[in-house]
Amino acid sequence: MKKISVIVPCHNVAKYLERCMERIINQSIGMEEIELILIDDASTDNGATLQVLMDYERRFPDTVMLIPLEQNMRQGGARNIGISYAGGEYLMFCDADDWLAYRAMEILYHVAKEYDADVVEYRYKTVTDTKESGELIEQGNGSYYREMDNEDVKRKLLVEYSSNFSLGCMRKLYRTSLIKDNAISFAEHLICEEPSFTVPVRLYEKKHVFLDAELYYYLQRSDSTTHSKWDDRKWDHVKVWLLLMDDLKRRGFMDIYHDELECMMYDWGWVLSVRMMVQKGYAMTLEELRFLKQTVLQMFPSVLYNPYVMKREEKSDDIMKFLLRTELTEKIVQEMNQTLAISGEILS
Repeated sequence: MKKISVIVPCHNVAKYLERCMERIINQSIGMEEIELILIDDASTDNGATLQVLMDYERRFPDTVMLIPLEQNMRQGGARNIGISYAGGEYLMFCDADDWLAYRAMEILYHVAKEYDADVVEYRYKTVTDTKESGELIEQGNGSYYREMDNEDVKRKLLVEYSSNFSLGCMRKLYRTSLIKDNAISFAEHLICEEPSFTVPVRLYEKKHVFLDAELYYYLQRSDSTTHSKWDDRKWDHVKVWLLLMDDLKRRGFMDIYHDELECMMYDWGWVLSVRMMVQKGYAMTLEELRFLKQTVLQMFPSVLYNPYVMKREEKSDDIMKFLLRTELTEKIVQEMNQTLAISGEILS
C-alpha cells in the first residue's frame, strides 16, 4: 500500500500542470510511496491538458493513474472519482494550478503516524508569482493536537470558525479509510462544494492535528472559479448547503447537533449566500430573496430563536435577521441592495 494518494482534478490547465506535477513527483517522501491520481475533467482545450497527463502516465506508470472523464463533473465530481480509486493509507487533494512544498508529504505523513491522526491540517501560502520554489517552509509555533471523540467538542467546532480548522478541503491530509468507510463524498456539478465533504469529515474524525506550517502554494488567478463571474452558478452555494443538511439528516447527525447545524445553515446557507451575491456585484431581486428566505425557513423555521444565532450582534446580522422576520417588498429589497453595496456591511 502506498502511503499517500494525491488526487488532482484537471480541466483546461495544460499551462499549469508541469509545475504542479514536478512538485509532486519530486516529493522527498519518494515516488514509490505516492499514488498520483489525475482526473481529466472533460477538458475542452483540444487535447492539450489530456496530452500532458498522458505523458506523465507514460513516464511514471507505477505512480501515475490517469482517469479521463467524458462528462465534466466539476471539481467535486472529479474528486469523488479520484477517491474511488485511491488506495493509499492517506489521501490529499491538490488543484492543478497549485503546488506543494517539496517536503510536504514527508512531513504530513510523519505527523499523521505520530498522532494516529484522522486529519492533518496545515497552512497555505497565497502567491501570484509562479516561480515560488517550494524549497522554504515557513513554520510557526501554533501547531496543536485535538481529540474529537465527544459530542461537546464537536458542537464547539461546528459553530466556532477558524482558519486553523477550516471548511475547505485543501491543505488537509485524510485517513483514506475514514472517507471510504463512511462514504463521504462531494456535491457534484456545483461550485462551492467543499463543505459537503469537510463537514461530514469533521463529524466522523476522532483525532485532528493542525500543523502550523506553509506546505501548499495557492496560485491566485483572475480567471479562477472563485474570481470569475457566476451568472449561471450563483445559486450553487445554497444548493450545496441544502444537500449537505439532507445528507447529515440521513446520517443521523441532525438529531445530535440540531442547534449547531441550524446555526451553520444560517451563517453559511443564508448570510454567506447573500454576501457572495454582493461580492460578485449581483443585485438580488425580490423573487430571489424570497426564494432563498423560504428555502432556509422551510428547513429551519425557528432559526431566529437558535441560541447561537441570537447571540450574533454584528450589524450585518441585524440586516439578515430583519430580512428573515419581515415580509419582503420591492422597496425593502432595493434598500437592502443599496445598503450592502454602498456600505459593505455584509462584507465586514
